[in-house]
Amino acid sequence: MQPKYLLRLFPRAWRERYGDEFVALLADRPPTPMQLVDVVSGAIDAWLSADVRRQTDVSRAAPEGGPMLLKGLSCGRTAGGVTPRDGLYGAAVMVAVALLFKALAMKELSFPVAFTASMPFWLMKGQPWKAQVVIVGGTLALLLAFY
Repeated sequence: MQPKYLLRLFPRAWRERYGDEFVALLADRPPTPMQLVDVVSGAIDAWLSADVRRQTDVSRAAPEGGPMLLKGLSCGRTAGGVTPRDGLYGAAVMVAVALLFKALAMKELSFPVAFTASMPFWLMKGQPWKAQVVIVGGTLALLLAFY
């Protein structure tokens, strides 16, 4: 996916302030799946976070440009800081939720709901909490709505 399309996920003020740097950061090679998660999480955070809105407000920005807000996009990270303990927590959540949904006679949903519920412990670790709520909560709501 080309960086210019990913850039459209962000609010206009963010794109105007950081767009060139964002595109340059992702221009070398196609983003990995983990980087796509970072980009989507960062875009959600940019839309929901008052801190991001204040930093991207050009009228109040420092003349030297202010701090860089690509902090959520860590293209160079390896495992996202996920420890074996995080993996065990995620696995425990996954097993517990799968068993709960099986006991509730909703076995068709047991894996997708359990997988989604475990995401904050490993896949989305370190992402802004608002982005986690939107992605995980939205996915769970869609899964339950279509059941």
